[in-house]
Amino acid sequence: MRIGVIGLGAIGGITAQRLVAAGLDLGLAAGRHAAAIAKKFPNARVAETLPDGAAYGLILLCVRSTEIERALAPAAPRLKSDGAVVCLQNGFPEERAARIVGQNRVLGAVIGWSASMIEPGEYQLTGGGDFTLGGDSPRLEHARHVLSQAFPVHITRNLPGARWSKLAMNCAMSTLGAVSGLALGELAGRRDVRSLALRVISEVVDVARARGITLERIAGVRPDQLVHLPALLAHAAIWLAARRRPKQKTGMIALLKERRPSGIDDLNALIDAPLNRALTKQVREIERGERDISPQNLAELS
Repeated sequence: MRIGVIGLGAIGGITAQRLVAAGLDLGLAAGRHAAAIAKKFPNARVAETLPDGAAYGLILLCVRSTEIERALAPAAPRLKSDGAVVCLQNGFPEERAARIVGQNRVLGAVIGWSASMIEPGEYQLTGGGDFTLGGDSPRLEHARHVLSQAFPVHITRNLPGARWSKLAMNCAMSTLGAVSGLALGELAGRRDVRSLALRVISEVVDVARARGITLERIAGVRPDQLVHLPALLAHAAIWLAARRRPKQKTGMIALLKERRPSGIDDLNALIDAPLNRALTKQVREIERGERDISPQNLAELS
């Protein structure tokens, strides 16, 4: 059965590479980079949008959250009536996808590994991990089987809890990296930044708890437990987590440098709390060209 992948950035690219290597029948929607990516994926069908032909049993949605509607709406008619869209994104994309294809045709996969795109069609895995997959679609087991050809898959019955846990970590390390331009190892090597990260995470945990969310362990970390550790242990946990991918920089940096939407609307902007608001403000100013990406931005947050 044909599998579609929409978005061939770092996450979609690595996933597609591994699924093609496993012999699956893939159709790739690569956007403006279709010609370059087609040369790197000779065993897959590649076009700007999902290639014509048989309907798709699964569509892996790997675009940035700001592009969900634009990317998914034209592809929705190509999804089998009993098929499912699997959201491989940050934030809370499932609700938006469900408005296009229906609630029982949407699954979500929280990503516990990391990658970067060197150039269109060329990718580098920067940190190992797994998928945490959940949702109500009858295609859950099919999606588990497909994704397990790329990375190990953990099934959760609490997808919101997994999403909020990933949000907590991204709001801290991804956004602190975005405003400063520093890599994970550089961030985690500074005590002041580790303290900022714990404060950001604590604010997200408080909002999640107020909404009745039970957080899940993602990439070995439960944010609600992390922030209640003794300070020495909490700092050590952040430092150890960063050691898995010390040179990785958040993809937000490239977007900000290009004056493109950073994705902050699906990160810190969701959290109405002082430090997350301050980070959101800094990112907005960088987007508008009113502030430079600089480690000095971290000093303003302390």
